[in-house]
Amino acid sequence: MLACLRRPGKYPVEPRRIGLFFNPALGDTLLASAAVLDIRAHFPGATLILFAASSNVSAANLLPEIDSIKVLPITHPLKSIRILRQSKLDLMLDFTAWQRLTAIYSLLSGARYTVGFERKGQYRHRGYDQTVPHLGSCHELENIRRLSRSLGSKAEHSPRLLISAGPLPRVVSEGRKIVVLHAWASGSQRSQREWPDDSWVLLARRLMVPGRVFLLTGAPSDEDRCEALRQSLVAHGLPAKILVGRDGLGEIARVFTHAEMLVSVNTGIMHLGAILGVPTISINGPTASHRWGPVGPRVANVCPADGSGGFLDLGFEFHGHSRDTMRKILVEDVLRAIRGLSGIQPNWGAATSLPARAPASSRAIEEPVVPASALLLKPGRGA
Repeated sequence: MLACLRRPGKYPVEPRRIGLFFNPALGDTLLASAAVLDIRAHFPGATLILFAASSNVSAANLLPEIDSIKVLPITHPLKSIRILRQSKLDLMLDFTAWQRLTAIYSLLSGARYTVGFERKGQYRHRGYDQTVPHLGSCHELENIRRLSRSLGSKAEHSPRLLISAGPLPRVVSEGRKIVVLHAWASGSQRSQREWPDDSWVLLARRLMVPGRVFLLTGAPSDEDRCEALRQSLVAHGLPAKILVGRDGLGEIARVFTHAEMLVSVNTGIMHLGAILGVPTISINGPTASHRWGPVGPRVANVCPADGSGGFLDLGFEFHGHSRDTMRKILVEDVLRAIRGLSGIQPNWGAATSLPARAPASSRAIEEPVVPASALLLKPGRGA
């Protein structure tokens, strides 16, 4: 109804002020760093304004080429619309794919021209001046690139992040070999996307070598669960420490530049590690790896061997599927992926270590352009 009242906009040839909406999850925002770089290359003189929710501000602060970040009180429409209209936008780019509220905000933003996704069954596209089909058959990074290409951009950049200098926790300064374990998912039905604690303990026992320490990461709200898992590891003689992101993602990102590898459920921290070049193993379960798998130079996906996983596309398609998908992923499946990723021969339990990796710079290295699907190992080949 609102769309019927709006006069169609005219595409600005040289927009001076461009607004950006990204999905408010951490991982989605980190992947969208590729779009920011593409848009900057196509509109070098424009001011890029990212409108963030409180849930993805910490990720937004890691994106390069953003001129301004404005936090929208998403659940307060009048305040949000006022912030948008005061920004005097020439072009509004909405990279969200299923949120109706961001579609309404884009419509009422006052921007001269708006671009967004049309997704079958979501009924959110009527208010945009230009739409791009959002597909469930490709990685989300490719959807993001397709929207950028619709503007004439070459969409040739890979995700890249800016990591600021800062103090490192003691576990890094001690010179220990760090394996990061991220056990906690976020959002609705998160328990169905988490691996059992006893599997994490068994994995750590199989990975333990002299001089190695396990670092458990999580949000501040996960601290109690991190402590419970740490105690389980310590009870089995495994050194373990906790790092929760009290200052956002900055400290965790700095630690990742010193880590041997990251083993994580499919969540935002997994995307952070993969983009930064940490050897990253993603335990996917319900999450479709072809849609949301890690993107980076050294990544592997682990999925249930019986093919029962991978049914989450937009993130809410749990109905009619088993609640035990994650339990079907065995420790041996994860170890196989680690061996294939690191090139280590199957000799876990001996005093071996992962191959040395060149220290990461403060900015993740931009990779050659390849389709996102080509960066993902396929199930049945250690993935």
